[in-house]
Amino acid sequence: MDIHLDHINEFVSWALFGLIWIVQLVHYPSFRYVASDRFAAFHQHHTRSISFVVLPLMLAELGLGITLVWQSDLDWRYIIALVIVGLIWASTFLIQVPDHNALGRGKDDQLIDRLVKTNWIRTILWTIKALWLFVL
Repeated sequence: MDIHLDHINEFVSWALFGLIWIVQLVHYPSFRYVASDRFAAFHQHHTRSISFVVLPLMLAELGLGITLVWQSDLDWRYIIALVIVGLIWASTFLIQVPDHNALGRGKDDQLIDRLVKTNWIRTILWTIKALWLFVL
């Protein structure tokens, strides 16, 4: 069985696509319904648990993206996909992670609303990337 890195990359991309849409439409909005006195424990559980799913996929996506750009002699199609990954990482670590860190101190409805709104950046980018790799 011959599995190419671009197929693995596409699989990882579609996995993140599905995950981000669930987070965007179901999980993040549900933060509003957790009682304030239980929110810190809930949020700690969320960040710890989701990291076991998201972090390996994001690291695989980054590593595969870099490898495919390098192995393809800088093919612009893989460069575009890697740029999208870079934008996702920028959004994650410049916007969503700081918001999660703040939410770790307690429930803040305005911050939850901001998280839901700004997470559209990643949702749209992962959607574009999955579709881009599909037509590639």
